[in-house]
Formats: sequence, structure tokens, C-alpha cells
Amino acid sequence: MKALLLLTLALHFVAVMTVVGSLAMTTWFNFVGRMKKDNCQLSASLVLSRRLPVLMTYLINLGVPPLLFAQVLYGRALYTSSVLIGVLWISVIGMLIAAYYCIYRTYDHIKDGKAGWGLSLISLILVISIGQIYSMNMTLMLRPEVWKEMYEASPHGLLMPRGDATMLPRWLFVMTGGLVFGGAWAALLSHMKHIDEGTQRLLRRSGGALGAVGVIVQGVCAMLVMQRQPEGIVAKTMELGLANAGSMIYVAGAALALVLGLLHLGPKAPLAASIGGVVCAFLATTGAVLVRDGLRDATLLTKGFDVMDRQVVTNWSVVIIFLLLFVIGLGLVGWLLSIMKSATPVQETVTQ
Repeated sequence: MKALLLLTLALHFVAVMTVVGSLAMTTWFNFVGRMKKDNCQLSASLVLSRRLPVLMTYLINLGVPPLLFAQVLYGRALYTSSVLIGVLWISVIGMLIAAYYCIYRTYDHIKDGKAGWGLSLISLILVISIGQIYSMNMTLMLRPEVWKEMYEASPHGLLMPRGDATMLPRWLFVMTGGLVFGGAWAALLSHMKHIDEGTQRLLRRSGGALGAVGVIVQGVCAMLVMQRQPEGIVAKTMELGLANAGSMIYVAGAALALVLGLLHLGPKAPLAASIGGVVCAFLATTGAVLVRDGLRDATLLTKGFDVMDRQVVTNWSVVIIFLLLFVIGLGLVGWLLSIMKSATPVQETVTQ
């Protein structure tokens, strides 16, 4: 359960960050492109917005497994914190539907030559607000000392958790990852042959610059997360082998992603550099997930909750079926991607 939680959470974070970054870049390119009547910027917004519905699908579907695994492992804490912010927690469903709708309408508007930046901005605000609610819940589950007071103040789940210095930087760490993955995604898309050279150059350079800046900004947020932990938690976390390894993986992956991002600022960048940027950003995210998991376990240990202290009776047939279906699902996704790659591309250019 731990291994599956960590794997699926890393994949979910990648999807979240890519959607956030793509929405931000779509909003900017479409707004500036319409203001300046710049066809390259408009075409870049079309290229990014066309893929947003699919990215949002991955965000949602990759978000369900880690939430379920977290409920199995940390149910006593997570269910309580979910009830305490019940109104906010249930509102995520409506916000997600609205964000998805705006994403579809954004592409339709840009494709038809209309302004799409307003809709993409609304979707961006909704997505990062959902991220804030998740951050609230995952932070509140670590603070059983405030549960009773919150419930007495609002048994209907109307309060927002307050007083935790780590909540804001935790949320900012994931959201600023949108700069990293949004940039890496744009740089990767710049290698498509069916878009014009000016749009390719814009996506490559903007993606490289945004990704490099994002690595630095996210690194600052990572330091704030660690600095604002309660006394002794960081040391206790680093005693856990996976968390210690995760910190090294994060630093190495982020450093390589920074270098590869800067390579895209030149006149040309090979496809291998763009793929490498995505891979290194994923490794950095995986390392961050390992550290995050260690922080959660170390914090809950100080509150008397040991996630490993339980009797486990494994239903191996169910586990094996799940793993087989998981592998088959990955294979099907790869096959669908290969079919998509072999299809005749649609020209993605906007002119005014």
C-alpha cells in the first residue's frame, strides 16, 4: 500500500503541475497574443489548450488511487480532518466540474479565434483553489490536538484550519511545480513538426526559461516547508531511509532539470534534452513525495499514530489482479499514445 501510494501520488503531482503550468501559459499567451496581435503567441495558446482536456483527465484519474491508499493507511486521521472541513471538501467536486468545463470552452474559443484567456484564468484559479483545499486537509490530518476545538466551534464543517505554518509553503511547493512542468511540457511540444517555426521557437524558449525559474522558486518553497516544521520533525524524518534518499533524489533531479531548461534558451535544443527535462522533473517530484511521506509519518509518530503498527491480512488474489490491471492499463495508455503519434496531425496555427 505504501509503494502504491508513493507511485500514484508522484504521477498525480506530475499531472497537477502540468495542468497548472499549461493553464498559466495558455492564459498568458492568449492574452498577450490578442493584445499584440501576435500569431505565434496565439498559436502557442492553441497548442497548449488543445491538450488540456486530456491532461485534466490524467489529473483526475491519477488523483483517485493515492487518495484511496491514503484512506486505507491513514483513515483515522484523514477521515476526521475531512469531516472537520466537510463543506470545503465536498465543494471540490463542483469546482472540478467547473474547471473542466472552462478548459473545454477555452480550446473552443481559441480555435474559433475568440479570447480564451478569461476562461483559462478561471480554470486556473479553480484548480489551484482545489489544491489549497487538499493542502488544508492533508495538513489538518497531522494536527489531532486541534480537532476537538474545531469540531466544537463548527460541527457542520464550516471552518478553515488555521495556525499551521507549513500549510501555505506546502501548497506553494506543488503549485510552483507548475512552472517546472509547464515549461518542460511546452519545450517538449515545441518539437512537433506540424506547427510553424515561430511557434516552435516561442514554446521552446519560453518553456526552458519558465522551467528553469520554476526549479529555483520551487526550491525556495521546499526550504520553507522544511524550515517551518515543528522542532525535531525534520531530524526524525531524515532518520527514515526513504526520506533521506528522497531529498537527494529531489536535489539531483531539480539540478539536472534546471540545466536542461537553460539549454532551451539557445537557438536549438535536441529532443533528448526536452525528454530529459521531463524525466528529471519527474525524478525530483518522486524525491519530494518520499520526503513528504516521511514528514507525515514522523509527525504522526509524535502524536501516537504509527502507520506500520497494524495487523495485515493480505488478500493476495485482489492484490495480484490489481497489479495486473495496473500494468495492462499502462500498456494500453502507451498503445493509445503510439496510435495518436501515427495519426495525421491537425494544423495548429491561429491567424488574425
